[in-house]
Amino acid sequence: MPIPVNCPCGTSRPYEMCCGMYHNNPGTAPTAETLMRSRYTAFAIRNFEYIAATQKLKEAPDQTAADIEDSNDHTQWIKLEINSTEDGLEKDKTGVVAFSAHFKEGKHIGRLSERSIFKKVKGQWFYITGEHEVQKNTPLVNSAEMNIGRNDPCLCGSGKKYKKCCAVNH
Repeated sequence: MPIPVNCPCGTSRPYEMCCGMYHNNPGTAPTAETLMRSRYTAFAIRNFEYIAATQKLKEAPDQTAADIEDSNDHTQWIKLEINSTEDGLEKDKTGVVAFSAHFKEGKHIGRLSERSIFKKVKGQWFYITGEHEVQKNTPLVNSAEMNIGRNDPCLCGSGKKYKKCCAVNH
């Protein structure tokens, strides 16, 4: 799995000093928002084991990393926007993070807007459930990522040209 230089979660920090710390040590995200950002980044870099390890789903408690990969096989996550947070701090037991995640699937772009519910269990934050809406063919404002050229370095951080990497799958 290619590791990006800058973290995909939108903090503008290096991956290893941001979500990479939590990917290397699941269960250590100190807040619900931090877990949300690290889960988004895990989707973006296809670290489905981390996604599975950081959720306790009400609707699908037995969902595996392979299940998650199957449902995200053709999705390229492009940009994360945190819209609001309610609670979810280190001292809290629950938290809510509302976000918009822009994606590309083939030639189509869209936006997933979700209000995610998090719960702290034995000192570890978990994603529990979310209310979401998917909008297809949405404009992606102010994102250089959508203007990537075939000969530009791939966004995933592989070091390859886009045309030889992620463009092959889209």
